[in-house]
Amino acid sequence: MTSSPTPLGSLHGSEDKVTQKDPLEGLPQLPYSLRDHKSSIALIWTLLALDAAIIPLTLFYPLWYATTLKPAYIFAITTSVFGIISGFEWVFRSWALWKKEELRPFGGKRNGFDFFHISYSVGYAISLVELIVGAAPNQPFIRLCAMPAPSFILFFGGELLLFSIFGALGMSNPFQISSQPKGAPVRPGTYMVIEDVIAVDTGAGRPYRAALNARYEASPMFRRMLHQLSLFWAIPALLVGGGVTAAVVTEQVPQTIAYGIGWGVPPIWVGIWVLITIQWVQVALKREKKAWSQQNRV
Repeated sequence: MTSSPTPLGSLHGSEDKVTQKDPLEGLPQLPYSLRDHKSSIALIWTLLALDAAIIPLTLFYPLWYATTLKPAYIFAITTSVFGIISGFEWVFRSWALWKKEELRPFGGKRNGFDFFHISYSVGYAISLVELIVGAAPNQPFIRLCAMPAPSFILFFGGELLLFSIFGALGMSNPFQISSQPKGAPVRPGTYMVIEDVIAVDTGAGRPYRAALNARYEASPMFRRMLHQLSLFWAIPALLVGGGVTAAVVTEQVPQTIAYGIGWGVPPIWVGIWVLITIQWVQVALKREKKAWSQQNRV
């Protein structure tokens, strides 16, 4: 937009100045880009894949078919290595949230954890109990030992769906959830997951928590994207988790095949959904910025 006409007496050696309005003015920016952290993200997902599927499967089948070890010994070995990587991640997050105030949610206390950490702890505990109980007898319950992965996605899918339902009903937080105070409107579960993971696991801290909150409050398109992503993850998680559980407990399915289904299918589904989510978010953010620019254009 051009400036006001300059008086004739001031034209000696001067030019009309042109000022342009920032097309993204008013849209809070997020101080984190997936493109700038591709290597670290790939490393994290590789380690999680090792922990969630590759290690359990590569240990179980060779020990089952290529050795004369009793089933109790085989599951003693597979159970002992389960969650080593996840356990280190849990310890790291616990220490970071306890030690570094700048990583905690706003209003969070030193002895408190964020939403993702609590949810992850509960899901991990459920999976660990299933493994311990399933592997304890002299004749292990192989089908129960195949349940940690589907149980984990069932738990998270149910949690995400509940937040979506509570939000649609206009309910308020009964207590503080991450940086959202008690009494604030319930936000989609994906909001808290994104806030907590990027703030703590990448070290972005409270500046990112504040920026994400500002973006959520300012942009209707951003809010709609997170609501849609919650349902995109919640409903398939329940369907996949339920389907895998049905296959695992069906007597007609051999136990060794059920073990492979239980440990193999959920991580494959998660990997596919992560790739789709990345593309979806990139497209949605571009559309959001384009719409915002058109709205601000004079």
